[in-house]
Amino acid sequence: EVTPALEYLSLLGNEACPNQLVSLDKDEDDYQRYRYFVLHKLKNLKFLDSRKVTQKEHLEAEARGAFMKVVKPKTEK
Repeated sequence: EVTPALEYLSLLGNEACPNQLVSLDKDEDDYQRYRYFVLHKLKNLKFLDSRKVTQKEHLEAEARGAFMKVVKPKTEK
């Protein structure tokens, strides 16, 4: 693991973090999938964005986090 000591991370305002206020096509499910994926990659996080990470989220991220990555289609220029 590259960042074993990282316990607190906020990606609020970052394009990677689904935001219901900016994108009407995003919802709470999108945000939860994002959390599972980030927690899968950064297993020692205690806080992500403005919320404490729960034990249930850690377990779910371990089981399914790898499958939560959102792949966006490439746009032609």
